[in-house]
Amino acid sequence: DPLRAVDLNIHNSVTEIRQIQSGVGTYQSYFKNDEYANIIDGSISWDGTPFIKQELYNTIDGLKDALVIVRPSTPCKCTIIQAKIIDPETMLLYNLGTKGYFYADRGSIEYQSTRPNQGGTTLRFEFKKNDTTYTGTLSYLMRGITWLPNYDLFIKDANTCNLRAYANIRNNQQQEYQVDNTYLYSGDIQLANTYPTGIPVQALQAGIAIDITSSSSINFDGEQKGFYYYSLKDKYTLRPKSSIRLPFINVNLKCKFYYKTTTGISSGQYKGIFQRYYDLTSDQFLPAGILTIRDNQILMGQSNLPDVPTNYTQTVVLGQDNDVQYLIKGNVTASNKDTTTITWQTYELDMTIFNYKDKDVRGQLDFYGAFQTTINKTTCNSLKVDGTMINLPFQVTKNNNYHCRIIVTLKWG
Repeated sequence: DPLRAVDLNIHNSVTEIRQIQSGVGTYQSYFKNDEYANIIDGSISWDGTPFIKQELYNTIDGLKDALVIVRPSTPCKCTIIQAKIIDPETMLLYNLGTKGYFYADRGSIEYQSTRPNQGGTTLRFEFKKNDTTYTGTLSYLMRGITWLPNYDLFIKDANTCNLRAYANIRNNQQQEYQVDNTYLYSGDIQLANTYPTGIPVQALQAGIAIDITSSSSINFDGEQKGFYYYSLKDKYTLRPKSSIRLPFINVNLKCKFYYKTTTGISSGQYKGIFQRYYDLTSDQFLPAGILTIRDNQILMGQSNLPDVPTNYTQTVVLGQDNDVQYLIKGNVTASNKDTTTITWQTYELDMTIFNYKDKDVRGQLDFYGAFQTTINKTTCNSLKVDGTMINLPFQVTKNNNYHCRIIVTLKWG
């Protein structure tokens, strides 16, 4: 049976289940074995009418002392045995006729005085009086229900893009939940014990999109000490072993595409290929999730996006482009005279950046420098030293190349 009128507070790897309960007498709730195995120890809580005792017990123990009939599983002229269950776990029985003990196969047992079950765990609250009218909220933490944002980035040109955000909620349980309210939290909470979720990140990408409304019904509710939280007030059913995909926050995104790579400074001839870089700046916080990039309807790849603060520029690198390459010829023109330790060297670098595309490209070639890096002379445009790095921005027209020289001194001591 589904759990009805449930509120879900979902973090990345743990979820708080909350359900309002009311009634008269003793309150009982049943958990299947796989469901109870995912409940965090010590997390069951009751907020409401004071109770005098909370009890958890294995439901199969309720079969102890049950009267049964043992019938053969295959047709035969065997005697039917009347017995009593001694141990429900092992099915040790007591023969009421012979007064002896024996084990029986579960499939051969017919129950007379009680209904059989496959085991599980029962939660029981006792209140001060047997006829107490109680009301309260039952809550507990469990693994097996998780959420993860994913983002689809559509790029039209180098600086024009559109980001669509979705929330993927996955139920890895056998239990069905009829959800009233959902609260999603960025980041993760610290628990007394660390447990593996058992759900790979890739599994969270797939989902069934349910159309609650034509646009996002998930609202941003605020931030508390680094936790950003969101709410969904629409009701839905979270089926066993399933996932759903909902429109998430609406984001205005600025994007910039360029080519970039980093190399060292050495003597001899060496070459390399530039990588694709995407700079993304959002007008609001983006919880960590999976980013899929499509450039002019072509799938470029995926990346694991970390938590991205508001107005922070996050750089995503997606593979390399063989059409944009560099070639460097390096020579050592001077060095210190200490033969045991080299403390400084001067290099002359002859560089060519090749663009084999039929359109213009822009990017940056970076060099690893040293503790002290000095540009003595250069024909390169906009070259600058940034700490221990040398940055060379470039723009190369279609089917063309860019050539320049650098004389640089590196000091290590």
